[in-house]
Amino acid sequence: MIKIIFKFLGGFIFGAIIAFFITYVFGYMMEIMQVRLYDSEADQQRNFNIYIAFTIIIAIITGFLATKIGKKTNK
Repeated sequence: MIKIIFKFLGGFIFGAIIAFFITYVFGYMMEIMQVRLYDSEADQQRNFNIYIAFTIIIAIITGFLATKIGKKTNK
């Protein structure tokens, strides 16, 4: 049981790092193309909420994938 939790946490952290790099590259590309992603504090909050939701979704998916892959390698 502990191994499953550690596998999930490892996948979760890996997914969170991947999500950060994806959003960082996306923001960098938008900056190069001179696209304004926000005009007010409300827009900044909306973008932050989107980032948090995206990160959690990607991290949970990679956590479950790490657990599923880990079960296959233990057999």
